[in-house]
Amino acid sequence: MLAKEFFRQVQLAEKELKVIDAKLRHFREIGLSIGGSAGVIGNKHRGTSRVELAACGAVDALRDIQSAREGYLALLKRAEGIIKKIPQEKYRQILNYRYLCGWSFRSISDEIGYRDPNSVYRSHGWALAEAQKILDEEEKKNAG
Repeated sequence: MLAKEFFRQVQLAEKELKVIDAKLRHFREIGLSIGGSAGVIGNKHRGTSRVELAACGAVDALRDIQSAREGYLALLKRAEGIIKKIPQEKYRQILNYRYLCGWSFRSISDEIGYRDPNSVYRSHGWALAEAQKILDEEEKKNAG
């Protein structure tokens, strides 16, 4: 797997958690609200009360969020481990800010102190190359 794809998975897993959390809040709000009809939520369970639908949705969302959280935490731990193995401090910072904090290249450039914002793009590529070496070593180790 390419290093960039791996780090993107971490970002996507975090976004998935946020979506599921939003669903959970939505169902909580529906369950706490009074009045309305089940049709607002959907046609899947016609005739069922809003509270019952919200409770079922919340249970499903809780199950989903627990599973997604476990997957995210495993990915995050692995990503942090890979980043820690990179010898150059600036490369570690770039990958951490970009993929674990979600910063823009401009923000990273300002934080690290690059005069030319385009320099962070080049350094990002070199940082990914270092991460790729570590990922390749891990995959080779796990395959053998």
